[in-house]
Amino acid sequence: MNYILFEKDTERIRPFSDLHASFELMTGAFDNFQRLIRSISKNDTIQLFVRQDIEDLIKHKYPDFDVNPDYFEPGVYLNGDCLWYPEDLTLINNNRSYSNINGIVSFHTDSKISLNDLSSYINQQSQVSTKLDSVISIKYLWEIFDILNQSIGLDFSLMNTSKQGNIHPSCIFIKDENIIINDKAIVSAGVVLDASEGPIIIDSNSFIDIGSLIKGPVYIGTNTKINPGTKLNGSVSIGSFCKIGGEVEDSVIQGFSNKQHDGFLGHSYVGEWVNLGANTNTSDLKNNYSKVKVFTKKDDFIDTDKMFIGSIIGDFTRTAIGTKLNTGTYIGVGSNLFDDGFQDKFIPSFSWGKNDRIGLNRFIKSIDKAMNRRNCKMPDTLKNRIIAIYKK
Repeated sequence: MNYILFEKDTERIRPFSDLHASFELMTGAFDNFQRLIRSISKNDTIQLFVRQDIEDLIKHKYPDFDVNPDYFEPGVYLNGDCLWYPEDLTLINNNRSYSNINGIVSFHTDSKISLNDLSSYINQQSQVSTKLDSVISIKYLWEIFDILNQSIGLDFSLMNTSKQGNIHPSCIFIKDENIIINDKAIVSAGVVLDASEGPIIIDSNSFIDIGSLIKGPVYIGTNTKINPGTKLNGSVSIGSFCKIGGEVEDSVIQGFSNKQHDGFLGHSYVGEWVNLGANTNTSDLKNNYSKVKVFTKKDDFIDTDKMFIGSIIGDFTRTAIGTKLNTGTYIGVGSNLFDDGFQDKFIPSFSWGKNDRIGLNRFIKSIDKAMNRRNCKMPDTLKNRIIAIYKK
């Protein structure tokens, strides 16, 4: 079978979508693309349909996949903001369209569709469709916090259940049948792994330092370090090459991001290459217990109907020591936060403190240096995309 992952309504998952396709959302132990790859057979194929402004970026990231070809082959079209598991794919029948509360999730066609016609074709499928409410989809980033408990559990079933790492004998395991420790991971003395409320997955080459407390459901990505005494209090998904300390709960931290020191991160979505300075704290609950509004633009907010939301943090953002983030804070790409007191609830991309904007060349040099420290080179496709966002 040929599967086509497509994007739709990506404005509502900004700032993540500024530098990513919707199917790159980390929604458990995997992003939506990785999960689909694990859910299909080896003989199946995948094509990708993305916005033109990130096409070059996605082609560079996924050179082995067909991105925005002139024609898409017949097959099953899948919305990239959905979590696709094997059992969901079996529900898609020939020549039918499917939707849930957030809109179109999938359709099947026996004919080729041109790149120029696909967007309008997707919109047509939205008008007449069969309900498929069992498929999990993400409309806004803060919805991910509500599904991590379920998704990490389902992702656990897609992985090999084993404990192959270097585990200190003083470690405490609670409900160890719900714990995966992959090859070459190290779990140090005095670590407590409590999987009584959800699975714990520690991926390859990760290092869990002395005295950490990890309460599932939790996923810890490859080559990630958990510092001594860290508390991961459930529903936490951490990407690869991160360094994490302090207290984290109900949050996603994408790859190459650091929160090394004490401080609380709750009900927050953290992009890639973010650095949270020592004692950076997020508020995720208002003192009057009212529902949280998130400003996605300076003068435009969304009433989330949720009581717990921390911060939405765009890629390449950095906070100074002691930074205070308000309930429902939105931070764009590449911001540098400092100053006393609570930060504003809406922080535009490339902010420098509360009132200035960082220079473009200065910003590019700084992130190039940060990536070089991790033996990564900033590709021209990423640089060009950053320049385009900056000049908007």
